[in-house]
Amino acid sequence: MYDTEMKLNHQIVQFVETQLHELLPPHSEEVLAGKNNEQNMHAVMLSILVQYLSGLKAINCLLSKGFVSQTRGIFQTLGDDYEDIIFLSLPSQDGQVTPLHQEYLKSAAGDECHGCYSPVSRCEIRNMIKQAKNINHNVFQLYPKKQALQVLRPHGGKPCSVDVAIDLHRHFAYKAILLAVLTAKVADNVEIMRACLNYRAHLEMIDPRAVEFTPAAYPHHHREIGVTPRYAAAR
Repeated sequence: MYDTEMKLNHQIVQFVETQLHELLPPHSEEVLAGKNNEQNMHAVMLSILVQYLSGLKAINCLLSKGFVSQTRGIFQTLGDDYEDIIFLSLPSQDGQVTPLHQEYLKSAAGDECHGCYSPVSRCEIRNMIKQAKNINHNVFQLYPKKQALQVLRPHGGKPCSVDVAIDLHRHFAYKAILLAVLTAKVADNVEIMRACLNYRAHLEMIDPRAVEFTPAAYPHHHREIGVTPRYAAAR
């Protein structure tokens, strides 16, 4: 039953992986201080997208074994990766590489002055995204991670619902399509952008829940999916 419920999730991840393979250069790119900002931006975004997909696969492994509460930290990391890729895409939207972007790239390149800490805070990244004028904020929304992850916590001694985690995983998989669009835009790959946007439109028709995940719509005991809810012990 789990594989049936996760079928669409797997299909989305596989689609993004295929597009990612087309975006990867013939030889793996390293983020180096000697490269220009555009090359480094693309290389960093690709590495984050690879990490994002790996996170989705790790969550799938945990959920398949019933370890729901253990996925919360990975979901948190996915939310940060999502914000980072949007942040890195902003110069391609408005043509301006800000000092914050330069600091982020220096950190990613392992510069001696930036190798031991992140010079750009999470608040700075979110604020820049919020202030961006050339991005569709209705599509690339900052994900309310704390509110969403709240649904994965046990309530009143009750264990976490696998069904809710599956829906949340599907939503994050959908977000991967949007991240692939931004990465393709920076790479100036119109073909992959078009393929991702078409697939996104397809998902909106067949499963609107993948597009809009509303934590408030989930009671503590989620029973709205057309299967018998299954539970995993919270640790």
